[in-house]
Formats: sequence, C-alpha cells, structure tokens
Amino acid sequence: MYFLLQKVILPNIDLCTEEQLYFRTQGGKYNYTSRNLLVPRHKVAYFDTFFNAFSIKKWKKYTTLTSLFLRVNIIGRGTITVRHKENGVIRVLKQIDFKSSCNISDEIEIDISKINFGYIYVEWQSDEDSVLNGFELLTKDHVSKSSMALVITTYNRKEAVTKTINRINKTLLTQSEFKDRFKLIVVNNGEAINHPSGNGIIVINNENLGGSGGFMRGLIEAGKINDVKHVIFMDDDGSCEIESICRTHAFLLMAKDKNTVVTGCMLFEDNPAIIHESGAIWHRDFLHYPDKHYLDAREIDSLDTFDNERKIGYGGWWFFAFNINAIEYYSFPFFVRGDDLLFGYMHKKHNIVTLNGVASWQMDFERKISVLNSYLNFRTVAVPALISKRKFAALLLSVFFVREVFLASFSCRYELARAMIMSYNDCLSGREFWEDNVDLLEIRKRINAITHNEKFNVEGIDIVNGCVDYPCSGKEKAIYKFFRCITLNGHLIPAFFLIKKPIVVDYRHYHPTKFSFRRITIYHLNIENGKLL
Repeated sequence: MYFLLQKVILPNIDLCTEEQLYFRTQGGKYNYTSRNLLVPRHKVAYFDTFFNAFSIKKWKKYTTLTSLFLRVNIIGRGTITVRHKENGVIRVLKQIDFKSSCNISDEIEIDISKINFGYIYVEWQSDEDSVLNGFELLTKDHVSKSSMALVITTYNRKEAVTKTINRINKTLLTQSEFKDRFKLIVVNNGEAINHPSGNGIIVINNENLGGSGGFMRGLIEAGKINDVKHVIFMDDDGSCEIESICRTHAFLLMAKDKNTVVTGCMLFEDNPAIIHESGAIWHRDFLHYPDKHYLDAREIDSLDTFDNERKIGYGGWWFFAFNINAIEYYSFPFFVRGDDLLFGYMHKKHNIVTLNGVASWQMDFERKISVLNSYLNFRTVAVPALISKRKFAALLLSVFFVREVFLASFSCRYELARAMIMSYNDCLSGREFWEDNVDLLEIRKRINAITHNEKFNVEGIDIVNGCVDYPCSGKEKAIYKFFRCITLNGHLIPAFFLIKKPIVVDYRHYHPTKFSFRRITIYHLNIENGKLL
C-alpha cells in the first residue's frame, strides 16, 4: 500500500500566481480555470521549483524514508524524466516514454538507496500536445497513522477566519483521501463567528489573552483528542497552500525523532516570491535575525541556498508544526507579541526543519510598527535575556535598549522611545507585573495616554499637491552623517534653521534618522492602512 508524501502544487488565482514558484516551461501555458498545464508538442515543463522539488536531503536526514515512487496524471505522449541535483551536478534517476489515453499511470519506482543529499525533481517533455494535471510522490514504507490538529487563534477578524474555515473544510476535512486525518480547532478571542458545522471543526470561545493564550488553549484542547499526535499553529487568514499542511503531516509521521519540528517559511504578501524568514536564528539569547532573508525563491539556484541548513532557534506561528509529546512547557498565557519567539526559547531541544513548499504569505512586519507594538516587541526581546544563563546577556540587553531609544529619539519618535522605556521598566518589575497585566487592558490605557502624535492622522496634510517632501534615495555622504552626529541629528540646531515642510518616509525606515534631520514634522507611510503615521 502506498503512502502519499507530496503532490504537485500548481498556481491558484486566489492565493499566488507567481508561476516560477511552481514550474518552469518552454512554450507551455497554465490554465487557471481548470488548473492544469498545457504543454505543446516538443516543449518541456520543469518542476525544479520551490513548491515542487523534493528535498531528499531533509527527508533522508530527518525521516525513515527508504522507498520512493512517482505517479503521474498526464493526458498525452512524451518523456518523463526524474532528475537528481546536488551541488550543481544533475543526473538522471529514471526516464521512461509515456503514453496515456486516459490520464492515470502506474507507479514508477525511483531508486534512492544511494542518495542522501540534494533534491529530486520531475521533467516532462511532450511528443504531442499534452495536458499535465499533476503528479505525486509516494512511498511503500510502513507509516503509523495518526491525526493532526490545525490550531488557529483569531480576534475580531470574522471575514478572514470564516473564509479560512470554509477553505480548509472544503479542500481538506471533507476530502475522502484525508478522512479523519485532520481536525480544525479555532480559538476565538473576540466576538462570536458564524462557521460551518461538521466533523473535525471545533470553535472555542476564549478570553482575549492574545495569540499566546489562544494557541496554548488550542494546544490543550488538541491534547484531549485521542488520535491527535501532531499540531500546527496557523495564522487566521490561512494564507498557505493546503498541500503544505499535508506534506508537513507526512513528514512528521515519518520523523525519526519526536523533537523534529517543521516551520513554514514566511513569504512577503506584497512580493510573494521573496522570503522574509525561513526560521530565525538566535544571537546571544536576546537578539534574533531571519534566516534566508530576501532570498528570491524563483531563482534556479535558490533551492541549494534554501537547503543549506543553519541551527534554527524558533519558528513563527504563522505555520509551526510539532509532535504534542515534544512540548515540555506552555508559553506565557499573557497578551504578548513575539510569543512564538519565547516558545522556541523554552524548547531548545527541538530540531526545527524548514521544507521547500511549506510556506505562508504574510504582511511585512514593518508595516505594523506602532507605539503599542514597539512596547510589546521590546518586552519579547527582554524576557529571554533576563532569564538567560549566558554571561553578560542582561548587560547586552541594556546596551541594545539604549541604542534603540537613541535611534527612536533621533528620528523624532519620542512616544515610541517612551514606550520602550516603559517596557524596560515593566520587565524589571518582577513576577507581580506579569500576573497583574495578563490581558493588557491597563497597559493599553497607559500607551494610549502617551500616544498623541505618532498615530494615524492625515487632517490638513495634502500629500499630492507638493505640500510634503519625499526623501532622496542613495548612500549618505560621510561628512553629512558626521554633521548629523555632532548635532544630535539636528536637535542642537536652533529652530529657525529647521525645514518647515514635512517629509514622508517609507514604512520600511523604522529609524529614518538621516531623513528626519532638520525636519519639524515626519510622516511614516503605512501601507496597511493607506495612511500616514
């Protein structure tokens, strides 16, 4: 009996239309209505792509995989070639002539006994006009079956979460091939939502304790279901390929170690082929930075870069899958930002794996910058440093804090700087502070009390008719930077030298110090809201 490892993923007009993430073709044409690939005579379709290559390196390293088979769904006549690529060297593993009057082939065995690195991909060359509907990779290895719970936390995003529930129900829960393999648990921290009823869908109303409280409640509920062995934490807009969920479950079912965890990489919502983060790497127990940042997943060589592993410290909860038995601690059930970071810090035994084809599209974090979020972000950075046993971790945190406050002040973002100071003081207040501020209500009031200018306000500002300036691109000259530094970015310059005309800077400039020099008013574009901050 065969066990499905992965299916081909093809573009979906409702999710992503970057075709080079899915296939490459010479003369082929993709039909978005029927979702199949038309390959004319003597043309070729390649699947050495982010979503459809098979990482034999990671499957061999982390799972018990020993056998591999290919099943194709093609109408037409041509040649199927299975290739293996490692360190730029490509060789043929299997090549057969294929002819189909129907559209389902027998399984094709692929010998992987001597392959431990690189990736495998499929190539189709047409001898006549053909239609490629898909293909699957399977195994005959024994796999112990169990269910996976998909846990989603939401707060007053009724339209997004309802759409996600309907999509998962239609394309996963009600599909006969996945019968009883998946459960959906939605933890609702906000107002009641209408949702489809059915087996496998559980909606839980919960006190609003943020993402951390919601996901931990979902994890507890998943543990009560007898046959659930694995859990995925997902974003409430469900912006991932459904096949990514199925592949992840297959991978974890065959994992050698219960501590194997799969995290989906984050692709930019407004630039869907560019990776923001493929897992994140810890630095000195308090700073972290994204792995594979700004890697273009369309590039042919990007898979080699993607498979180059580094020690991942944590994975984002937009897509984070694990074995329930590998969880030693629940994260803070408090309203915090960056709760996935703290969860990863508490589970250093986890072997966090990223797989090509397992990804989620998310909004650029820098669009979400605000006074409140800056307060929460600093708390998230501070807690690991304060509990770390690493020498000088707390001292390094203080240096980082001073740097961030100075940069915010130099950028004329005084309210943001005050919020970071408030966050720093709160983190040093001891256990009682956390116990007394689980739900963030009082903290939100304090933040609102200091936020007057650094919030959305476009009254009286005409950004179209020349009433504002826009910064020039290009590298800043050294003499100009030196002059800014010795004048504290213009703070020591008399007011009559300052430019009265406001300047608008892009949302990506978190600390736009060079653009704020000698300016009275600074506006930050926030594309999420289409407004100025």
